[in-house]
Order: sequence, then structure tokens, then C-alpha cells
Amino acid sequence: MPLSELSRQTGVPVRALQMYVHMELFRAEPAYDERHVRRIALIKTLLDVGGVPYSVVRDILRRIDASPHSLHDILETVQYALPVRGTASEEGEWTRARERAERFAEARNWRVNAENPAWHTLTQVLVACEWLEQDDLVRLLDTYADALERVGEAEVALQRRQPDPDSAAASMVTCAVLGDVALSALHRLVHEHYSSLAEQQETPTN
Repeated sequence: MPLSELSRQTGVPVRALQMYVHMELFRAEPAYDERHVRRIALIKTLLDVGGVPYSVVRDILRRIDASPHSLHDILETVQYALPVRGTASEEGEWTRARERAERFAEARNWRVNAENPAWHTLTQVLVACEWLEQDDLVRLLDTYADALERVGEAEVALQRRQPDPDSAAASMVTCAVLGDVALSALHRLVHEHYSSLAEQQETPTN
């Protein structure tokens, strides 16, 4: 297909596709096919939903295209590039919270790289709980982890069934970026559901 048709199928203006080429996210070709459609969808997801900088997207795509790399290597590349909440601090409370997070993961026998940026987010949550003198959320961590271990196992199994690195990477981005958004939305919907049920049960009937 020509560039104009690629633009129509992906919903990305021709000028934006040309910018992708200029930023080395995408190569200009005499003609395009479904593989290019999938690549553009991956780029859009990283840029628009994931908020990943152009330079990082370029590095991710180069890692995906390089071979040989295991799916675990690609997953690390994608995950570690995604923006996360939480800013490290030199305060004692940060050190205590980080140690608490590591003990939690160790108790669940999780094999996680110490450089995973998600440690910062979890540590920041624990710091905030300490500020608020509120341990209710901390007591829920095992409940969250029980559910998410099932989710993570299913996601990795899905990624490993993909036929090629592009498809596997797209699946990883879907899980890492859109999956996080979906989980947050579902969490809020389910929370309201159970709150509504509890209120209904407490309301006396005439």
C-alpha cells in the first residue's frame, strides 16, 4: 500500500508518518503492508498512551528489531522505558520503605531486577502510607499481589504465543501500558460496585 493508504488505515496523518521517519522510528519504503500497520500502532501506543519520549521509543524499536533477543529482554526494554510514579529520596523513610518493598517481594519469591523502576513507585506508596500513618493499604498488598500474579502469568503466556517479535512487543506494550490503564479503571468500577452493595445492605427496607 502507498503511504497515503497506510495513513488512512492507521489514522496517523501523512505528515506525522513522515516525522516518524525523520525521528528514525519508522523507515520509508516503496510500499507498506500489515506489518507496517502494526508497527505504527505500536509507536502510537508508546507515544500517546505510554507517554514515552521519542528517543526511548527509538531505542525500544531498535531492540525489538535486533536479534537475537529473548522475549524477556524485550519485555525488560519496554517496561523499564515506561514512565513511572515515584521519586527517590535520601530520607530515612524512603530507605525503610524500599527495604519493606524488597522484603515483600522476597517473601513472595519474585525474581525482579533491582533496577526495575517500578520499585520507586511501590516505595513511594509505602512512604505515603507512613506519612498518613495509614497501614490499611499495606495490609492489602498481598491481596493485590495474589490477583496480579495470575494476571502476570496469563500476560506472559500470551506474549510467548505471539508469532514474531513485533507481535510479542505489541502484546507487551498492550499489557504494560493499556493493561495498567484498564486495571485502574476496573479497580474503580469494582470499588464502586462493592461500596454500593454495602450501602444497599445497610439501608433498612420498609
